Amino acid sequence: MSRFRRLNQQIDTVGDLRQLSVLRILLGPVVLLHLRDTFTAARDGIVYSDRFYLPYFDWYPEVGPTLYEVLLWACAISAIAMSVGLATRLATSYTALFVGYNIFLSKTHFAHNRTFLLILLVTIAIVPVGRHYSFDKLVRRWLRSPEPDATPLWPLWLVRFEVAAVYCASGASKVIDQDWWSGRVLQLRAIDNRELAIDQGAPSWLMDALADGTVQSWLSKASVLTEFVIGLGFLHRRTRLLAIWVAIPFHLTIQIGARVQVFSWAALAALVIWVTPGDHTRELIVPRNHRLARWVPRLDWFGRFRVDPDDGQTVLLMDNRGPDRRGSDGIWTTLSRLPATFIVAGPVLAIRRRRWSSAPDS
Repeated sequence: MSRFRRLNQQIDTVGDLRQLSVLRILLGPVVLLHLRDTFTAARDGIVYSDRFYLPYFDWYPEVGPTLYEVLLWACAISAIAMSVGLATRLATSYTALFVGYNIFLSKTHFAHNRTFLLILLVTIAIVPVGRHYSFDKLVRRWLRSPEPDATPLWPLWLVRFEVAAVYCASGASKVIDQDWWSGRVLQLRAIDNRELAIDQGAPSWLMDALADGTVQSWLSKASVLTEFVIGLGFLHRRTRLLAIWVAIPFHLTIQIGARVQVFSWAALAALVIWVTPGDHTRELIVPRNHRLARWVPRLDWFGRFRVDPDDGQTVLLMDNRGPDRRGSDGIWTTLSRLPATFIVAGPVLAIRRRRWSSAPDS
């Protein structure tokens, strides 16, 4: 019963979900990219019913070509409005609704990467994500409307579980599939795409190496283990930064080497959900003329830092979730928590701390 009470209290926890506002901004272009071929076909007067399609259910509502085009182009407008934060609640809801409707129009429209995008869209549709970085916020400020209350955190925890489950389920399915685990799937892809890749400038020796079964056997195992590292690493705060750092080159690599449509871009956008919720929970005390005093407020897109310039000479980072950091340790720790610099600062910080821990006592 005590565990049940703690769980019930956690469900009622509220906080700042600024990271989902950043996700909203990033998903607008991803939706436009997802529907790019549909837009191109509609411009030529071709819609889903002009090609082979297989509905999921006989009762599923289908619209005529003219109405479908209207709904499609309305989704383009809503995706843009979603990113800029104009009528945010309406824009996010319609975008998620149309993307879901379009996926279930035909079984040929279904793909796991599209479902992943739909999960993210539904999340930002059910959460008020127009409170930060939006025209809606500017309008409220102009009208001097009161700021909304804090938001329940359970939707963030739910989408975190779903995203981590995608990586773990993908890795588990490939371990079970012997063709994948042995490297045969990747080998056949490399062989099928060899001539096209060479025509596009890839060196022939590289494509020959990728067509080798032994090479692909090791690559497939490394790919599967990387998915487990990312998925399981997300679940613990101490390994989360490492998982994010590994996920970025992983998704860029598979976007170049495999056909995953918009999955990589949606997954890269979804990395923002792993930022710890909190409104200025870290206090950064810096000298007045220090660069951090100018750049941290500009790069702190998630509102994690409260910057207090003073007349001292030492940088001090005070974090209620961990020990205080001084000097260069405080600088690198701060940079590792900013989205624009963590990809470089994270490894540097890990190397520096490893050296400090291995240094002999003086």
